[in-house]
Amino acid sequence: MTNRKTLYKSVHRYIQGLALGAASVAMTSGAALAQAPAGATDDGSTLELEEILVTGTLIRGVEAAGSKIIGLDAQAILETGAVTTNELLATIPQVSNFFNRRPEQDPRGAGGLQVNRPNLRNLPGINAATGATTLLLMDGHRITPVGTDQASPDPDVIPTAVMQRVEVVTDGGSSLYGADAVGGVINFTTLDEFDGVKVDLGYDMGDDYDGWQASVVAGTSWTDGSGYVALATTDRDSVLTEDRDWAAQGTWNEDGSVLTPDGTECLQPVGAVTTWFWFGAGWTDNPLAPGAGVTPVGEPCDVKGKAALLPEQQRDNFYAGITQSLSDSLTLKVKAYYMDRSTNYSRYPTGDTVAEPTPTELGLTGDNIGDLVSTSQVGFSFGTHPDYRSRDLEIGIETWGITPELTIDLPNSWQINTLLHYGQSDNRVSDPQTDRTKLVDYVANGDLDPLNVAAADTAVVQDILNWQVLDEVEQELLDIRAIADGDVFELPAGMLKAAVGVEYARDEASKRSGETTFGGAGALNEVSGNRDVTSAFAELSVPILDSLDLSLSIRYDDYSDFGDTTNPGMGITYEPFEWITLFGKWGESFNAPTVLDSIVTGNGRYIFNAAAGVPDPLGERTNPSRDDVLVLEGASGTLEPQTAETWGVGFELRPLEGLSVETYYYEIEFRQLLGAVNPQRSEAVLLNPDKFIFEPTQAEWDAILASIENGNQYADIDATEVGVVVDRRIANTEEALLKGIDFAVRYTHDTSFGVMSYGLSGNYQTDFVLTQSGTEVDQLNYNPDLFVSADIGWARDALQARLNFRYTDEYDADPTLAVNQSKVDDFLVTNLFVGYQFQADSGFMDGLSLSLNVDNLFDEDPSAYRQQSNLSYSEWSWTLGRVFKFGISKHF
Repeated sequence: MTNRKTLYKSVHRYIQGLALGAASVAMTSGAALAQAPAGATDDGSTLELEEILVTGTLIRGVEAAGSKIIGLDAQAILETGAVTTNELLATIPQVSNFFNRRPEQDPRGAGGLQVNRPNLRNLPGINAATGATTLLLMDGHRITPVGTDQASPDPDVIPTAVMQRVEVVTDGGSSLYGADAVGGVINFTTLDEFDGVKVDLGYDMGDDYDGWQASVVAGTSWTDGSGYVALATTDRDSVLTEDRDWAAQGTWNEDGSVLTPDGTECLQPVGAVTTWFWFGAGWTDNPLAPGAGVTPVGEPCDVKGKAALLPEQQRDNFYAGITQSLSDSLTLKVKAYYMDRSTNYSRYPTGDTVAEPTPTELGLTGDNIGDLVSTSQVGFSFGTHPDYRSRDLEIGIETWGITPELTIDLPNSWQINTLLHYGQSDNRVSDPQTDRTKLVDYVANGDLDPLNVAAADTAVVQDILNWQVLDEVEQELLDIRAIADGDVFELPAGMLKAAVGVEYARDEASKRSGETTFGGAGALNEVSGNRDVTSAFAELSVPILDSLDLSLSIRYDDYSDFGDTTNPGMGITYEPFEWITLFGKWGESFNAPTVLDSIVTGNGRYIFNAAAGVPDPLGERTNPSRDDVLVLEGASGTLEPQTAETWGVGFELRPLEGLSVETYYYEIEFRQLLGAVNPQRSEAVLLNPDKFIFEPTQAEWDAILASIENGNQYADIDATEVGVVVDRRIANTEEALLKGIDFAVRYTHDTSFGVMSYGLSGNYQTDFVLTQSGTEVDQLNYNPDLFVSADIGWARDALQARLNFRYTDEYDADPTLAVNQSKVDDFLVTNLFVGYQFQADSGFMDGLSLSLNVDNLFDEDPSAYRQQSNLSYSEWSWTLGRVFKFGISKHF
């Protein structure tokens, strides 16, 4: 599926050019508001003391001027009790789509969104484009993207067992790192060295839930090098929607006091009789016409209750690193990773709906105005058949990458670092469906009775169910980078330092998708694409005064498909007194369309009985029997890069020993957004009437099917069954302006009973205006604007404890969606950590540590948000309830 010869030629050609130099990124041990001490760590890893490189600069030995790093060190990582890297990010308020929320994709969109990618600054369109607007780095470099309809790394490729620290630099970064660094950069720093063997075991338990984790890291050092390998595995159960009362979905009564299930494709068939009224020019089932309308027959069932609230998941990771000193001036590092993750989304037994032809389809006409004709339909499930087997939505991601890195020490403090990353990912989504063509034929021939599915021949049922929507994508990345950095000359205030570099990347992707039989992937058409990116960049660190540092950076990127772009950046840090630091930054950033964007064409996704979940503020949907939805997805025409201008200013106060106070104000002007309408927001319907076609005519329906690649799959569906067509094909159609404030306070002090620490950090969004079709829409109208994390910690000798509080503010409910509700309540979750590490003189217990985490200590439910045929809770609050996490670790 890949033209590897082209890749190998590119490797050879660009390695020849690496003599231009460059220096790599060996990140700092940045914790939030503090630097971790250098030297040996408790887990056997070591930290470099000399000329470390922090995220946000390419120059060794300097701070990132104008920026404050938000971060987690090894101890903070331990205290979160995070099983996945995404759960780790969910502790940071600036990671708005994870904080206090589900730290992975919503099951409702899992078929198209498999990558759990963080979104700094709550930038719009996070799931509209295949690319990301927050750049993820591993040890300072890019890694291979994953996903079928996304092309960005998933943090889960990095097991927490090898995680040294996490550093977050907000607001831009393209002047140093290139594409995607709009909201900022998240850098995961992994172990360089490890001595001994460390085994970690974990078990999680909650209501109707358990999961377990295990990892082992083994390493050793020798005279001129070191190496280690790590293996990790995690496994968790599925939690169904019906397992949590607050998660129930269905139809609310008028005052929001009673929720009724609305599933119609049930084990006990649910029917409906539609009465049509002849008005002279045609038939209508509008209930406003005398005698017309839909009369249900049977009781709806809770189809959504059997769907996964949290899917079953199994993940295996391999990670390895080796460092070898080749000479006094040459050092080689090689790191490699592998991840295999499978996720299964359980669901109600597969069903379908069959209906008699409408009078229009039969060519009937009335003799007199007011004549009535009745037709029937029935929804049913195949689950009553004795040979039926569960058919889960299955998602698989398998990815690997290897990164050799050569460092050359030169005279006069200069260093050249060359780095090559190559990796692949294989991504697969299988969504079981029914073959409607065969279903209709079998019903028409009498081989399948929807009212008695159990009596059907096994071969008939198997033939109908031998059908799936399949999506298979392979992605590859070759990235070659070289950076040189060092001292230039002495200025009165200090040494002028510089970094210059070049980078070459080649992305390739191939994709095949569509409806086919199980095992029939070969029948699907395969499309593929590739692109080359050549880049050059430079940075200066200029000491203006003893207390004033200036950083200047610029990067040029030349894309083989859409052209070139140049992005500058500037940062300044001023420390007029020991107790205060002022800082500010400005820059331009961009997010480029991915290779997937160039090869993915428009497709349709048909959803039965979902029209009630689409807002209809103008009352255009008049026929309740037309309750199906067609969603158009993919790319729309030629896409251009998203661009942004970002700036911010802030200060840090240190009035007392152990006390620090930080505030940072930022603005992001985001242009050429790759947007797609949100079918759950009434504003989207009002501002984009061309994207919502309610009750399409047959001519409109035929034209829509002709415009998408898989339109023939829905050719047997009559327009009279369709309530609305939603066009979510992405295009550069929007602009956004975001403003906000980050804040943090931390105080640590000694007492007679131990060390106490207190922390408060958060993000307050003051403005978020999205411009759609020339109209400004305030995105904070129906979304929270304040996110806060607070903690109280205590440590004495080998015992540690910490209480963490995560808060999401209340917000107004959308009146077009909410049922008898004007406000969505705030959400406060309390988490507890207790840990004990046995002392060095404990004999066999030496190196043993125990931990207990209690997530959601007080078992709080997410905030209620009653919506018809949709979620009954706020997407801004999510929890499994109280979960106990037991951990044991032994370092030999």
